[in-house]
Amino acid sequence: MKHLLTVCAAAFVSIFLACGARGADAPSQDQIAEGQKLVQALRATRPEGNSEIRGTLIISHDGKKRVPVVCKVVVQGDTWQTFYDSKAGDGIPAERLIITHTVSAPNKYLYARAPSVDASVPEPKPIPAEQANIPFAHSDFWLTDLGTEFIFWPQQARLKGELRLGRDCYLLESINPTAPEIKRIKSFIDKESVEQGFAGILVAEGYDANSKLVKEFSLHGSSFKKVNGQWQLEKMTIDNKRLRSQTQLKFDLPKE
Repeated sequence: MKHLLTVCAAAFVSIFLACGARGADAPSQDQIAEGQKLVQALRATRPEGNSEIRGTLIISHDGKKRVPVVCKVVVQGDTWQTFYDSKAGDGIPAERLIITHTVSAPNKYLYARAPSVDASVPEPKPIPAEQANIPFAHSDFWLTDLGTEFIFWPQQARLKGELRLGRDCYLLESINPTAPEIKRIKSFIDKESVEQGFAGILVAEGYDANSKLVKEFSLHGSSFKKVNGQWQLEKMTIDNKRLRSQTQLKFDLPKE
């Protein structure tokens, strides 16, 4: 389970959404303090070593498109980089995203898109986080989703936990009033994973300023598969309710 959730957090999962007005009841000071502790644990979650995983973005919106993707993680002390490379497919040009993560500072994004399906990807250039709410490879995953940008938002509170996907979870509410579209995120984080020194986000829900659900990420109960005695992540899904679109990221796991 640890291997699986660490790969999730370090590689793809990032995944994660946002929502608007807080509602009638403001969180208590204890909930805010516990929320800050929880996001610190999320920020400190690092991959144990370098890795590479391949998969396919399956985009369902006015038909179905498939885009091959490679994720590579490179660890250097307290800093690690995640490289997302999509290959040209189904009329979608190739892209490259590089996210630099550190425990004590916000993410840094480098991004580039090929000008056409037949062209090479140019050298990635810095893109501010506030401008990174754009789709990766025409999918429902934004660049900021892949960077789990919400854990750096200004308002954090740990609310009463709930069961999700059959697991006991912490409920983290993250709010950014200045975010352009999605302003509040409710993320459900596996309690056992936090107790073991890492953090696994199982479900994340994103809402707009009117508290309307915009995006939803889930690993689903069928996302895990046992390969050679180890649990590994097989797929993850993100739904864009506003666009009525869904993207599934399915990984190429070794055969048993």
